Amino acid sequence: MSRDISLHNRTNKIIISNKDLDFKTIQPLFPTRRNWKKLSQKERLDPNRLTNSLEKNQMRLWKSYKLEKYLVNFKNKTPEDWYIKLLKYCDEIRKKVNDISKDKYILNKPSIFPLPKSNEKGNYIYRPIAKYTLEDKIITSLFSKYLTINFDSVFLDCSYAFRARKNGAVPNHHDSIIEILKYRKKNKKIWVSECDIQKFFDTVQHTHLIKIFNETINELSLKGIKISSNAIKLFSLFLDSYSFNNDVLTKNNTSKYFKKSGVPVGQFGWVEKELVANYSKDYIKDYKIGVPQGNAVSCFIANLILNNIDKAVKEVDKDILYVRYCDDMVLAHKDVNICKKALEVYKEGIKENYLLYHEPKSFKNYKNSANDFWKVKSKEPYFFGNKYVDEKNIPWLSFVGYQINYKGELKVRKSSIKKEISKQIEETQKILVSLGLDKDRKLPDINKYSRKTVNQIVFSLQQRLISMSVGRVTIYNYNKNLEQGLCWTNGFHLLNENKIVLKQLKELDKRREQQILYLKRIISHLDIETNDVDDLPKYMEELYFGVPYSYFNHIK
Repeated sequence: MSRDISLHNRTNKIIISNKDLDFKTIQPLFPTRRNWKKLSQKERLDPNRLTNSLEKNQMRLWKSYKLEKYLVNFKNKTPEDWYIKLLKYCDEIRKKVNDISKDKYILNKPSIFPLPKSNEKGNYIYRPIAKYTLEDKIITSLFSKYLTINFDSVFLDCSYAFRARKNGAVPNHHDSIIEILKYRKKNKKIWVSECDIQKFFDTVQHTHLIKIFNETINELSLKGIKISSNAIKLFSLFLDSYSFNNDVLTKNNTSKYFKKSGVPVGQFGWVEKELVANYSKDYIKDYKIGVPQGNAVSCFIANLILNNIDKAVKEVDKDILYVRYCDDMVLAHKDVNICKKALEVYKEGIKENYLLYHEPKSFKNYKNSANDFWKVKSKEPYFFGNKYVDEKNIPWLSFVGYQINYKGELKVRKSSIKKEISKQIEETQKILVSLGLDKDRKLPDINKYSRKTVNQIVFSLQQRLISMSVGRVTIYNYNKNLEQGLCWTNGFHLLNENKIVLKQLKELDKRREQQILYLKRIISHLDIETNDVDDLPKYMEELYFGVPYSYFNHIK
């Protein structure tokens, strides 16, 4: 979008950094974009197959490859250079996989990227994101898929993240919310508890994890499922490639590392004191701890190591509600004592697996401590009910981005609303920067840099914000039950009509409109004229993008 509207050297050409080794490796393996095989009308319009531009691009590349393969194999066509390189690259990856059985494969240590997490009074805290080489990334991604499919039969249905496909669909966070709503509808009086694991990915102990891995392999063998020797070796190689205490902790307070990464000097959050206090004085010296964040195998590990805890909690009582999404969980029961017992079983399971949790806290008066309630990550069992009936009652619980009240109504977590508003602002600022925004936040040379008129630029932003918010809907299909693809409303499609959520979505619509009006005002001094071929149709110049394109309209 920026390149389409701007002549500025910030945006008028694609500049690929020399540091982007993955792109430079991949680019020669495929045809140039203008030579990608086009999709048929049926493929483009089928909402059940291709739901977003990423899937469409993937399909176009796949069709391009299949066509070239057919022409080379059956029509004696001389293969294109990209096709030869692609086959060679795939053969190299296959060779690396074959080297696993010969103990010749080396999984290189990933580079660590500091992802900003928080900033309090200049104290920057980061998450360590592990970046493997492209070849290793491809191998571990396929390895994760193999593990997920083959281990899935031993995992319980109460776990919803990173699961294999069942009955034609992969369980997701919406399914966990539906389960909570069903339980609430069935039981009018329930007690709820939440417990958050502290620094899960950074505290997984390798020795204990390998023990669980081997035990689960034995459990699978009794079911007739055999895990390949290559997979067992690769699992060990994966763990050997990384640990938090050896590969991340040493970078803390190293100004050179953070400056080289292009971020303010800070540190990676760590729980050394808690680990030592809970386990042993030399715990960090004696064990390798932590699995790499940002890799699909680590997501599988979350289900593997927490599976025994799932089983223990579910055995407390047959009528208990227990849902887990990766390392987040909620449990509920109509008996407070059973709810307490289940929470203790969960906490004990965390300790037995050498992990940490945020200590649950109790609240005696929600009306006077609502802010503290939302700040606390773990809660002792509380009665899920109307706060005006009893001051001890708590009307809300929070899970995977949603908040649910005792009536079964949903709303969006405040932080998710703020994040979406920030994205709206960010898109507007991208346009202004592309048009030459200076340090005084003015556009002195906008007529020099702009390719488009005011109406065309504003229209581009409108289309971009609409696509982000409700997907690629049109005036002809907005009221149909379509798969919207990658957009905000699809991430919260369970929202039902209630006063709170209506207010939230109207706020998002209002903020989006404010950004459009703001852009129109800032670029109002643009007087460039374009060729007739670039002009907007007359009917679109004053077109009002109302209800069909609103956040507000996309609720049940």
